[in-house]
Amino acid sequence: MNSPFSFLVGGGEMGALMRAYDWQATPLGPPDTWPMALRTIVRLMLSSNHPMLIWWGDELIQLYNDSYRQTLGHERHPSALGQPGRVCWAEAWDLIGAEIEHIMSGGRGAWHDDRLIPLTRHGRREDLWWTYGCSPIEDEDGVRGVLVIVNDVTHNHLLRQRLEQTHHVLFDTMDEGFGMIEMIDDANGKAVDYLFVEANPAFARHTGLVDSVGQTARELVPGIEQSWIDIYDDIARSGVPRRFEQGSEAMGRWFTVYASRIAHPTRRRVALLFTDISNQKNAERALQASEAAARTALAQAEADRRRLDALLSSAPVGIVYADARGALSSANPMMHVLWGEHPMTTSPEGYADWRGWWADGSQRHGQQVQARDWSLVRALRGEQVDADFVEIEPFGRPHERHTLLTRAAPILDDAGNITGAVAVSMDMTAQVQVQRALRESENKFRTMTEAMPQMVWSGLPDGTNDYANGRWCEFTGMSSQALAGSGWTRAIHPDDLSALRAQWMASLASGALFEIEHRLRHHNGDYRWVLNRALPVRDEAGAIIRWMGTVTDMHDHRLAAEELKAANARKDEFLAMLAHELRNPLAPISTAAQMLKLSGVDPKRTAHAADVIGRQVRHMVELVDDLLDVSRVTRGLVELERLPVDLKTVIHSAIEQARPLIEKKGHTLATRLGAANVTVTGDRKRLVQVMTNLLGNAAKYTPDGGEITVFAQADAATDCVTLSVRDNGIGIDASLLPDIFELFTQARRTPDRAQGGLGLGLALVRSMVTLHGGRVEAHSDGPGQGSCFAVTLPLGPGGAGPAAATREDRALASHTALRVMIVDDNRDAAESLGMVLAAVGHTVQVEESPQGALRRAESAAFDVCLLDIGLPDMDGYQLARRLRAAPRLADAVLVALSGYGQPQDLAASQAAGFSRHLVKPVDIPYLLALLDTLAPDPGAMPA
Repeated sequence: MNSPFSFLVGGGEMGALMRAYDWQATPLGPPDTWPMALRTIVRLMLSSNHPMLIWWGDELIQLYNDSYRQTLGHERHPSALGQPGRVCWAEAWDLIGAEIEHIMSGGRGAWHDDRLIPLTRHGRREDLWWTYGCSPIEDEDGVRGVLVIVNDVTHNHLLRQRLEQTHHVLFDTMDEGFGMIEMIDDANGKAVDYLFVEANPAFARHTGLVDSVGQTARELVPGIEQSWIDIYDDIARSGVPRRFEQGSEAMGRWFTVYASRIAHPTRRRVALLFTDISNQKNAERALQASEAAARTALAQAEADRRRLDALLSSAPVGIVYADARGALSSANPMMHVLWGEHPMTTSPEGYADWRGWWADGSQRHGQQVQARDWSLVRALRGEQVDADFVEIEPFGRPHERHTLLTRAAPILDDAGNITGAVAVSMDMTAQVQVQRALRESENKFRTMTEAMPQMVWSGLPDGTNDYANGRWCEFTGMSSQALAGSGWTRAIHPDDLSALRAQWMASLASGALFEIEHRLRHHNGDYRWVLNRALPVRDEAGAIIRWMGTVTDMHDHRLAAEELKAANARKDEFLAMLAHELRNPLAPISTAAQMLKLSGVDPKRTAHAADVIGRQVRHMVELVDDLLDVSRVTRGLVELERLPVDLKTVIHSAIEQARPLIEKKGHTLATRLGAANVTVTGDRKRLVQVMTNLLGNAAKYTPDGGEITVFAQADAATDCVTLSVRDNGIGIDASLLPDIFELFTQARRTPDRAQGGLGLGLALVRSMVTLHGGRVEAHSDGPGQGSCFAVTLPLGPGGAGPAAATREDRALASHTALRVMIVDDNRDAAESLGMVLAAVGHTVQVEESPQGALRRAESAAFDVCLLDIGLPDMDGYQLARRLRAAPRLADAVLVALSGYGQPQDLAASQAAGFSRHLVKPVDIPYLLALLDTLAPDPGAMPA
């Protein structure tokens, strides 16, 4: 008896049904989870012989016992078990629903005696009379349900009704006088009088006692004989009826009397039938009573007819009657509203004039209704028509259509013969249109979602998935059936499912936006990041009726964001390194400058300070040059000088530039350049920069005394040559290799930053090699295992490399004397540059202002003018235009000196008349070579 069904033990058929019922599928859940209040009342119900019904919960789920099921009929039993009450009793809910809802909301219970409840039962509409009580079922949480105790008193009601009708008919029309009296005792319990409780009209005619009801015999007949009282008292006490004849001198009449006891819980009552033996008098009074009864019956019949007419006239449905021959006998006003001015058809064949088409969705849908198939005609044949859906065309309104739900039934006499038929029609046009609109809306919705590139889904208010569009199925490779319900969870990454469920449950509980990023399995087996987002759809009352959601593939976007975040982190690290690298040279420069200010400094210390400043400035220039190179490369502004280049001279130049660092760290450098006797097409300076960067990295990231090897390998099959730089240094972690050529990427730094640098070199290497149509690759077996960088370039025509190198060497080795004017408001910069130019044989004049330069141009001629752009009062562009107009400088070459080297700066210089644009600080070897290229023919120089 400890099973979850112990309270369901017994109960006959209903107990068995309840134990077998799948309560899990209902809002009640399994019986072992039912509240104690529900278990107790169910136990009580199953043990009772009274018809009892329970409505439980907001859905009013039904439970009932064996006695109650007999009131349901086969239409409701056993389907009513576990069914919501509003669904089961839909046809009577307008009568009982408000009261039930009132009790569920905390109202008091109710009791009804002999109440009319019209229901469909045993295949037909029946008027039932119930005596029932509704009581709230409560626990600590309030009202949880309603207990209904029902007694179907239809049989008793009809019997009583017939008895009452018979009684009243007999009562009002019988010849005998009928009366009911109640005995009156004195203080000693002796009967001394009787009270008239009821009397029919004939009683007064027979006795002459008018208005006897409510009066006593002695009040009506003061001299009434005691014998009448004794006889009635004896009958009331013994219960033995008596028929006797007796006269009354006080009344002046003789009567035939039949007296019998009437049962009453507290009173002694006797029913009397009197017949006045005075025939003539009795005949006269009987005639009067008969006429009065007839008038009453006629008035009642007229009143009943009027009430029926009012009911039919106000009914919201069309009602029509036909006699046994099929002739319409009457139709209510709504019938004319639906059908127009229809004829009063006189035979079944006449219904061919009524135009209608089947609208029930069956195979006959759309076919015209034949005369023999109209519901009224079929009812005349004895058929009970429960529901015909027909689209009609009203008479006189050819372009108008209505959809009707029609029911019809035959009218039978007591012998079961058909005496006519009645048909009731309800206009369902609005409901049909609403259903059609809903179907169209649903079709549009599905068409739209199927056309969308996103994955679209929807769910019921409880979160159960009920739709997924084609994109869902295409993405996951799962069918719509497999995704339905909770099947979609199988496509969620296991690590994301818990968080997704928690977020979904929270949104279901609060009605708030559902939004989460998670991984979804693609049909190829990979998991991709998606954004899952849903909003509730609410009805007019604000209740959630559906959830609509979309799933957007954001995998690429998320990866890009992660890459951007990583790049941003590298940028931040780079800026920190840049600040460090720029501050480092400033300290020795500042110290050397202070030392130069000291008086009495010996020449050696002066020369040392100058060397320090020179080295640190060159270091800063290299940093700035790297930054400018990165800027130009990333914006696509680098233009290569594409000439044949001897690859071996490129390698030698790079080794020469990297040699100081290699020797400083005591490295051994080995070269294997047998395959380097080839030519590539490109920019020699940029190729030297590439190899210098690779050699510099090898030197920096190899501990002192390491080994560096440079070797070349030509591949005739691919027409390419590969230059490799290999070291036995610190190596590269495998996690860093994929990003080694990205901007600002460096290995982990030590606090002393022994290697230095900004992380730009390898990014520039890749960009320069790519511009040359080649590729660069890095390899390392891991930390401490060294590394190897390989640059592969396409081969070009041979022989151009050595010539180009020789030309450059000649340009830097020989200088032709020129007359040079330097104009710069920074006196130190101007004079130091003038000293360098003068030291190699040029004649130099320095001016600090534009006005001084213009005055000098009036008296002296110059071959080259080096002009600062950022001059006071007049910028370098304006000064260039003024000098170009001076007669003595008509053939002079103007060179711009500026801290800016952007494309717009170069264009502005060219527009102002400059032949060259150099970026500060000026590369002295490059300037000397440039001046040599600008030197005129010695024979053409002016005196």
